[in-house]
Amino acid sequence: MRISDLMISDNYLGNTNKIKDRISVLNKQILSGNKIEKPSDSPVGTSRLFRISDQMGQVETYQKNIQNSLAFLDETVFAMESIQSETQNLISKLTELQNPINQNNLDLYAGMIDNSLKIILETANSKVDGKYVFGGTDYSNEPYGISADKQSYQVNTDTSGKINVKVSESVVQSINLPGLELFGTVVSARGLFNRADAVGTITNSTSTIYDNLGNEYQLQTNYQKTGANTYQMTYDIVDGTNTSVLTVPPAAKLLEFNPLNGNLVSVDGSTTKLSFEINVPANRIQFTMDFKTLSESDSATSLNTTANQPTDIFNALKQISDDLKNGIVPDNDKIALVENFNSRLTSKQSEVGNTINQISSLENMLTQQSYNLQELAQNENGVDVAKAIVDLQNQDYLLQVSQKLGSILLPKTLLDYL
Repeated sequence: MRISDLMISDNYLGNTNKIKDRISVLNKQILSGNKIEKPSDSPVGTSRLFRISDQMGQVETYQKNIQNSLAFLDETVFAMESIQSETQNLISKLTELQNPINQNNLDLYAGMIDNSLKIILETANSKVDGKYVFGGTDYSNEPYGISADKQSYQVNTDTSGKINVKVSESVVQSINLPGLELFGTVVSARGLFNRADAVGTITNSTSTIYDNLGNEYQLQTNYQKTGANTYQMTYDIVDGTNTSVLTVPPAAKLLEFNPLNGNLVSVDGSTTKLSFEINVPANRIQFTMDFKTLSESDSATSLNTTANQPTDIFNALKQISDDLKNGIVPDNDKIALVENFNSRLTSKQSEVGNTINQISSLENMLTQQSYNLQELAQNENGVDVAKAIVDLQNQDYLLQVSQKLGSILLPKTLLDYL
């Protein structure tokens, strides 16, 4: 095959242009630090970079969620520590009052209790980034306050809500301590129903409850089986003369149980909130009725209803203060209310601490994951500058050699004779 001068010229020009293109690419890579300037440079690499970028965006979102969550939890811990400091101070003062020598200064102690009560109330209403620390998911009003007549304290909002935050691809974490769990009065229905009971079977339960002033009432609950795994619950609240304090009979609540494991599935169709609030403002009665521990099984029906505390810490302290102002030294039952609240504070602080530890561990994992993704992106798109400079020098040398050889091998033109 005869190799013409044109073939030599075309081959030479093609190779020279390739070298120049490679030099141009290397210059751009060295200046930008990226191997891929546009998708056509590496379709596969571009696809990988898009996937890595999406993953890094998700990780950054989770990291921000965790940082905000930790700030909220830190404020929760600070608030609980402040409240516990006041509570322990109150226990110390109440202990001092058991000494007859100190009972000559009841008004002084009443003032101390009022001051601590004010601090506890203000702390219970503390906020972080517009959210009440103990307010659940209702941010419309301060969760705790005093009644219009100044005679008792009351809950102004639903404090049972959980603030759930997604902190990783597969983990949704509750980051708040609902005020109901710390301050609220919760009446729990405990026990089980016999699934073999006939439809129409009625189970009754009675428990003692108190209003915010410490007056005693009876909570009467009735459960009627309405079908397989379903029960209708009604209730009434009566005073010491067995007279109902409810002006209108409350609507019945429908309870549904899982037919396989017997766990409670829903209350009035809600699968997320297995409780409801009972509020009788005229009688200063306010508590949450909780059904989470109810179940259904093949055993004999056994049911009881108990309250976690006679009244909340705010009204308990107000009763103690009012008694002191009337010359009455608080009895052991009222002191036990404060001590029990202090124990609950300690328990809840431990729960919040565990949540902080879990989220912090996830934060460390996400930091490592972010580092790994950055390394993958660097390997896919990053430029080894030292190697690129050496490659550039080699290409430049090849260009010079090519040009020199071209000047020797290519045929002369008219320009050579001018």
